[in-house]
Amino acid sequence: MKMRKFTLAVLLVFTVLFMVHSEACAKLPKDFQDFKARYENEAETEEGALQLFFEAVFCYLKTETRDEASKMLRYALHLSQPIERLNTMATFVERMKDESLHHIFKSYAVGATPQNSYKMSPDNFKFEVTKKTTHPDKDVTVFIRSSGADSPRPVRMRKYDGLWYTTSIGSVISKVREPKTVVDAKRDSHDADYDPDPVPEEEKTPEIKEEVKDEKIDDWGDFNFQTDGGDQTNGGDQTDENDKTDDELAPMW
Repeated sequence: MKMRKFTLAVLLVFTVLFMVHSEACAKLPKDFQDFKARYENEAETEEGALQLFFEAVFCYLKTETRDEASKMLRYALHLSQPIERLNTMATFVERMKDESLHHIFKSYAVGATPQNSYKMSPDNFKFEVTKKTTHPDKDVTVFIRSSGADSPRPVRMRKYDGLWYTTSIGSVISKVREPKTVVDAKRDSHDADYDPDPVPEEEKTPEIKEEVKDEKIDDWGDFNFQTDGGDQTNGGDQTDENDKTDDELAPMW
C-alpha cells in the first residue's frame, strides 16, 4: 500500500514538472487550428489573450507562416475580414512585413532592449503589464512595457462570449528606439575610426588586366562620320565649319 502511494506521488511530481517545462518551452502555434484551440482555453484573461496576439504577430513576421498567421490575427482582433483588406490595418501589416521594423514588436518581450538589438526568442517570451484600467463599457485598457519607449503602451481589449480580444493596437505598432546595430551603422558611416581594417596586401586578389592595344588613326582623311544631314565624307584637304580638332574627335565613353 505504501509502495503504491509512493509511486503515485512520484508520477504526480513528474507530471507537474513536465507541465512546467512544457509551458516554459512553449512553441508558436503551428497553424490556425492550433491557435484557435489554445485561444479558447487561454484567452479567458486579458494577459492570455495578449500573449496569443503577440504569438500571432511573431508568426506573421515569418513568411512561411504568414498565411496562417493572418487568420490568427483576424481571430485575435475579432475582425470580420482579413487584416490585409482593411485600411485601418494597413500600417500594422506594412510594419510586420518590413524586416527593418520587426524590432517594434520584439521590444515588448522582457529582456529585449535597444542595447542588445532586441534579442529575444519568439518561442519563449513574456511581456510586462504595468497596470489595467476598466472603462464604463467594461472594456479594459492594458498597459504593457516596451523597452524602446519612454512609457508603457496602452492596448484596449473587449470581452466577447467569455473570451478577451484585442480591439485597439495603435500604440503597440508605434515606432520605438532603433536597435544598437542600426544606430552604430548610422554613426559609423562618417567616422573614420569605425572603418573596417584594410585587407592585408597578401590577402588581396590580384587584378587581372586585359591587354589593350593602341590603335592610331594616321590619316584623318579616311575617317568618315555621319551628321544630321546624312552621310558626308571629309577628305584630308577639305575644311568645313563643322570640322573639329583632334581633341574634340576623341572617342566618348
